Amino acid sequence: MSHTFTPTAQPLFTTREDLDHELTATGSWKALHAAVHASTPRLTSYPQHHGSEVVCGLRLTEDTPHAWQARTRGTVTITPDGTFTVRAYSVPGHRWLTALQHLGTLDPHALRPCPSTPTTADPGAPAWSLRPHVRNRSITGHLQPVGHVQARMLSDLPDTIGDVKAMLTVTPDNRTVCAASWRLAVGFLHTLTTGAPARPQAETT
Repeated sequence: MSHTFTPTAQPLFTTREDLDHELTATGSWKALHAAVHASTPRLTSYPQHHGSEVVCGLRLTEDTPHAWQARTRGTVTITPDGTFTVRAYSVPGHRWLTALQHLGTLDPHALRPCPSTPTTADPGAPAWSLRPHVRNRSITGHLQPVGHVQARMLSDLPDTIGDVKAMLTVTPDNRTVCAASWRLAVGFLHTLTTGAPARPQAETT
């Protein structure tokens, strides 16, 4: 499964310092570290270096994996176009499905989540548009969780009892909605790392 999306948005930030300042000013860095600190099983974050690129981010590693299970790993990157990308490796499938539902509804007939996976009851909530790819056993999806923010996902075919490799991107259409976009993405990550679902409360300006 290819783990990339082709970027199409125009840069909103021209220097890493500018991007880092905006992440700090909006509280996104603080919320991101809080999500890692609250993780269960416990994850540790490390700085992710990108040379001279205008990119900020972290890499995540599970501290103590269970016997005979792969260690959960991941990365978080924020790029000049404001895209917040979460890549996860060997993450429990039910956690991934629950985290996706933090952003929008999932069709239970399309993914068949296990009964313990909460679903969004609000009929007015945005819904994921999903497309399975049988040949390489993957699935892609698109969602507009709020105005001027786009979310895309790519994962192995969801497995509620096993692990998956997956990626999510949340992209703002312009700089004025970066805070809202990042708040949604960090909320997704918090749900992924803790298993605790929550509906986003972001507002655009």
